Amino acid sequence: MAELTGVRLAPYAKLQYFDANGISLAAGDHVVVETDEGEREGVVAIAPSQLLHSDLRGPLNPVIRKIEAP
Repeated sequence: MAELTGVRLAPYAKLQYFDANGISLAAGDHVVVETDEGEREGVVAIAPSQLLHSDLRGPLNPVIRKIEAP
């Protein structure tokens, strides 16, 4: 079962859900995700540990990596 995380690809954009792909994430982390248009940067709005239940079904695009702060 996929570990879901909610990511915003722009500050006021609609929340999109991705498979955390085994990466440890927290709200506020910057990540690179795979979308239908290619790789995009976004910010985690809902960490996998905050999402207790979801009715989402089917495969989700993955989080590719977390962007580390300089």
